[in-house]
Amino acid sequence: MKYRLELNSEVPERFAGESLIDSLVRRFTYQNRLFWLEKIAAGQVRVSGQVTDPERILVSGDIVQFAIDDFTEPDLDTAYQKIFENENLILVSKPADLPVHSNRRFFHQTMTSLLRRDENLPELNPMHRLDRETSGLMLYQKKPFSSRSLRREPGRIIVAKFYLALVIGKFAHESLTVDAPLREAACPPVYYKMIVAQDGSQARTHFDRIACSDDTSLLLARLETGRKHQIRAHLAHIGHPVIGDKLYANDGRCFLKRCNDEMTPEDLAEIGAPHHLLHAWSLVLQLPEEGRQVFFSDSFSESWRSRLKEFTTWRDKAVQVVNGFS
Repeated sequence: MKYRLELNSEVPERFAGESLIDSLVRRFTYQNRLFWLEKIAAGQVRVSGQVTDPERILVSGDIVQFAIDDFTEPDLDTAYQKIFENENLILVSKPADLPVHSNRRFFHQTMTSLLRRDENLPELNPMHRLDRETSGLMLYQKKPFSSRSLRREPGRIIVAKFYLALVIGKFAHESLTVDAPLREAACPPVYYKMIVAQDGSQARTHFDRIACSDDTSLLLARLETGRKHQIRAHLAHIGHPVIGDKLYANDGRCFLKRCNDEMTPEDLAEIGAPHHLLHAWSLVLQLPEEGRQVFFSDSFSESWRSRLKEFTTWRDKAVQVVNGFS
């Protein structure tokens, strides 16, 4: 889709000291250096309201402002489902492959942007996060809670989060808790990939086996901590990466190819799905007025639906696990 992109981006302290042109090229990689030089020369890029030159050194707090009349984003599935709403909260089911926040390629088509526009709530924000390719339940806060204690700790609303994961291989355990600290790899080729390391942050995930086929397993994962990529990293660590995971399966060979739009049909066949098969299926919430509530999302992608046909009784067992906890 094409639209007019208007951005006002504040320069954080860690990026102060670099030139305007270097900052634009580093941060907004969907256009090259020549594009940004032409925009600056035409006065279409301003710093804190002033027309400037490309070598201007940015300081912390500067506001870089620009507009692109025909900004193009690849079309995404934006058909989310609203599950629940009250005075303070909106619960939705996010489609797979839709980012939650804006990034270098997507500003208009994000779950947060969509909800802010549709609900006319520019200050609405998510209370937890999902990876771009992870589908399922997301809870958004519309406005601050009236309760003083909830304003300090709004996360107390979320009692438990359960995810369906379709993984490679036959899972040998009926249930298994993985307690393995995680930190970013901080090395090429993907610095933010999470790895198990003793100097990492505590990370604990509980897995229940829901169903198995000859070469795949359907698991229900319950997060006990909330680290980045926690479920995917823990599953890769124990030898059962999520099907379709471009970063944690197949030695991550497909991740950089996806970033560069170089994925081939052969690559998709190798990883088993166009997006990783991880779905935020159930949330247990402790709501101030309604009390404890359990919500489910059966809004699955086509890839998910075709795979779930292999497991005819999966839902009954998964519901039993969630109800047993809640």
